[in-house]
Amino acid sequence: MKIRNTSSPTAGNIYPRSGVIRVALAANAGFSATSGTLMLLWPGMVGRWIGIDAPLVLQLIGAGLLLFAADLIHQATRSRMATWRALLSSLADFGWVGGTALILLIFPAIFSPQGTMIAIAVAGMVLLFGILQLVGIDRLHRSLDGKLHRHCVAVAVNAPPGKMWHSISQIGEIARHMPTLKFSKIRNDATPGQGCVRECEDQSGRRWAEECTAFDPEARSFDVEFLCHEPGFPFPATEMRGGWRVLPDGESSCEVLVWWELRPKPRWLTPVLLPILAFQADRDFPRVIRNMTAMDGLHDPQVMTRLVPRFC
Repeated sequence: MKIRNTSSPTAGNIYPRSGVIRVALAANAGFSATSGTLMLLWPGMVGRWIGIDAPLVLQLIGAGLLLFAADLIHQATRSRMATWRALLSSLADFGWVGGTALILLIFPAIFSPQGTMIAIAVAGMVLLFGILQLVGIDRLHRSLDGKLHRHCVAVAVNAPPGKMWHSISQIGEIARHMPTLKFSKIRNDATPGQGCVRECEDQSGRRWAEECTAFDPEARSFDVEFLCHEPGFPFPATEMRGGWRVLPDGESSCEVLVWWELRPKPRWLTPVLLPILAFQADRDFPRVIRNMTAMDGLHDPQVMTRLVPRFC
């Protein structure tokens, strides 16, 4: 299957917005690698700086920092970044800061005066990297107009575009293909199309509705607006919309784009909520789209789906 260089018709490519998070991850990696190398190769020298004679402990910490730095570099150099990994890195950074504060509070004399200053300075740098990574997550997920936050999944599948659209256009039957849903239906038994409302319930009992705001069989696409104002809306968003689109890649293969844009509540939780949404979508939707290619409930072992490593 080829990788197409296409984008969603709604929000465009967000690749240029990845600069902040890439720089933050790379800087964090450089600092961690430098610190880890010093601890691993010259633990005695580091011990004298901070006033601790524990070379083996310092070497173990140094090895861990080098592994952490390698993971950060891997994240920073991916063509399509996984923001949930960046979130975990920030949590690890905040854990370092919290651990440093705890040690200094419980054992205030564990370091020499110079060592205490070094520990505080290092914690300050690590805190800065953690915050910058969260800022980068927020910026990476912003839609182009900056008003909402966005995640898009592009899945390549070796199935005819027409067949994929036939399954996707039956918007009331999404629960047949998505194991996380208990049921889905269109209100009032309406025909799939603009103006119809799809109701869904997941396996945990959460219920919501989505109104179809655009339905274009020729473009093989539809858009929905989540009815956030309805009582019991379960997601932490004051505004939310999404859509599906099938992009042909020849007669027997295509890409399926699935996208969401939302205004999270509270706003400050955006760097946490969007990575969680991204992780779940990237994990689940290649399987969901493969399920949609099944005929009479039987899967074709020749059908393959693959998450495309690009933004959309």
